[in-house]
Amino acid sequence: MGRTGGTAGFFILAATVSVEYQYPFASVLVSDAPSKRHLQLATSGGIEKNPYFFTGQFRNPKRVADFLLNLSAISRTRFFSPGEIRERMLAAADPVVTSDGRRLRFEVFSVCSGVYARLDLNERGLDGDWISKGTTNVDFNPPMRSALSSLMNSDQVSLRVGADRVEIEHGEHAVVEKQVKLPVRWLKSFVEVQVYQSKLKPQMEVPALELAKVLRTLPQQNILQAGTITYLTPQDRGVRLSQRESAAAVPIGAISRLKALEPIMKHVGAVRVHSSPHAITAFELPFEDGSFHFVMSPNAARGFSGEGQALSELAQKLGTEALARVRSALVWQEKLDPAKLSADLGLPEEEITAALQVLGTRGLVGFDLAEQAFFHRELPFDLELVEELHPRMQKAREIVHDSGVRLSRKNGGEIEAYIKGSQGDHYVQITADNFRCTCDWFAKHQGERGPCSHVLAAELCAQAEEEK
Repeated sequence: MGRTGGTAGFFILAATVSVEYQYPFASVLVSDAPSKRHLQLATSGGIEKNPYFFTGQFRNPKRVADFLLNLSAISRTRFFSPGEIRERMLAAADPVVTSDGRRLRFEVFSVCSGVYARLDLNERGLDGDWISKGTTNVDFNPPMRSALSSLMNSDQVSLRVGADRVEIEHGEHAVVEKQVKLPVRWLKSFVEVQVYQSKLKPQMEVPALELAKVLRTLPQQNILQAGTITYLTPQDRGVRLSQRESAAAVPIGAISRLKALEPIMKHVGAVRVHSSPHAITAFELPFEDGSFHFVMSPNAARGFSGEGQALSELAQKLGTEALARVRSALVWQEKLDPAKLSADLGLPEEEITAALQVLGTRGLVGFDLAEQAFFHRELPFDLELVEELHPRMQKAREIVHDSGVRLSRKNGGEIEAYIKGSQGDHYVQITADNFRCTCDWFAKHQGERGPCSHVLAAELCAQAEEEK
C-alpha cells in the first residue's frame, strides 16, 4: 500500500488501483433567484489545493448540458464486460477535466474501456475568467445529471470549476463524490489511446443529418459478435453500411457502439471520421462551442488497456536529454508543434515527436484529432504505475535481468536478437518501422496489439548498449 500527495492516495491491490478523492464540499445545485442558475462542481485538486481553474457562464447551457450528459452516459456504459467484473468496474465513472487557460477538456472511458470520449469547450462557449491551469476530477452523480437535463439555452448558467460554486435553478441539490476504485485498465487506457490517436488519419467528412439516419438503424446493443467488422461507405452526400470492404470504406468494429452519439447529433453540422490500419476508428464532432471526440477500439471485447501500442514508448528511457528538455517546455499548451519545439530547443524534429510519444505514456500530453497535435495536460494519476502493472513489460525486464537476450545489429540500425524462452529461443527482428518475433503471441496478433515481451526485451537491451 502506498500513498502520494495530500489529496489522493493510490493503493495497488491485485487487479485494481483504489483512488481516494477528497472534496472540500459536496457538489451542489443552488438558486438565489428565479432567473439565475448555478451549478457548483467540487474538485479533487489540481496544481494547487482545490484551485479555481475557470469561473464564468455557459453561453449555450442546453447544448453544453446535452454534451456533458452524453459524456457521462458513455462513462457509465458497458459495451462489453464479463459478468464477474461488472460490478467492480461500475464505480470508475469520473470524468477528468483539464483547463489550459483557453478551454476545458472533459475525458472519460466507457466502463469496458473500449470507448474513449472527450468534450472540449472553447472560449466561444464559455464567458468568464480563466484563473488557473491544471487537471482534476469532478463528480456526475444522479442529482447532477438530473439538473443538467433541465437546462435551456435561455437560462443563465454559471460555471465555476474549483473550490467555490456554480449555481443552477430548481432549488438545492447535493451531489457527493465517494471513494472510487479505479481499474488498472483505466490507467493503461489513458496512455494507449493517445498513441493510437496520433496514428489516425482523416478518412471522410459526413453531414451529421446523414450519419444520424444511419445511427437510427443501429440496435441499442451489439447483436453481432464483438469482433464483427462493418464498413461505413460513402454514398452520394451521405454514407451507408456494408459488410464488404471497399477502397473508400472505413472499417468499424462492433458498430452499434456508435448509437451512443445519437443524442448529440442535432447539435453538429458535420462529422469527421478518422481511422488507422489497426481498425481504431474515431469520430470528431465539431460544434460552435467546441468539439466532441468518440474513439472506438477494434471491437467491443478489446479495451484500450490491453492493446500495448504504448509499450515501445514505455521501454524508452526517461532520462534522455531530449525527453527532459521537451518535458521542461510543457506549459499547458493547447497545441504542441514539433517544428516550433525543435527550433526553440535546438533538437531534431523527430526527437521531439518521439519525446511527445513517451510523455503521452506518462499522462503528460493528450492528442487532439481536430488539431492533429498533442496538447499538454497532466492526469491526476500516478502514471509511473502503468509500466509496473503491464505484464508484457514486466516479463521483458525479467528476461533482460536474467541475461536472456543475445543481441546483434545489421546495417541501418536493424536489430536482430535471440531471446531465451521456456521451450527454446525466439528470433526477433526489429526495423525502423516494423518488428517480428517467432513467438506464439506475435503469430496470433501480428503486431496489431503492440510488441511482445521478446521484442521489448530486445529494445531494452539495444538501448542499454547505446548508453555504454
